[in-house]
Amino acid sequence: MNDALKPPGRLCDACAGSALTGPPPDTEDCARHVGEIFRRLMLASETYPGEAFTRIVRAMLVAMGRACLMEAEAQALCLRERAEPSRPGIRVSATARRVDFDAWDPGPPE
Repeated sequence: MNDALKPPGRLCDACAGSALTGPPPDTEDCARHVGEIFRRLMLASETYPGEAFTRIVRAMLVAMGRACLMEAEAQALCLRERAEPSRPGIRVSATARRVDFDAWDPGPPE
């Protein structure tokens, strides 16, 4: 019975070196990324029987949900940091009033 088991870390013959396990396309086009997801889902549906494909889809949806939550948390952290009140101390801004100060100014004090 142990003869049918594959050693850990070895991919099945159907997916070894196939388009299912390759890296994502190197592009900034969102439509290309979505198309790649659907292309790989179609390849998986042709390669694996019904129950295995259902497990693949569930795992993909969980992974997508996890990635979306991580991205939402990263964006919320960025917004939270921008909304925090400024720290006390010296403030430097691009619109600060720039005045030449001369300590030895005999003119009247303002």
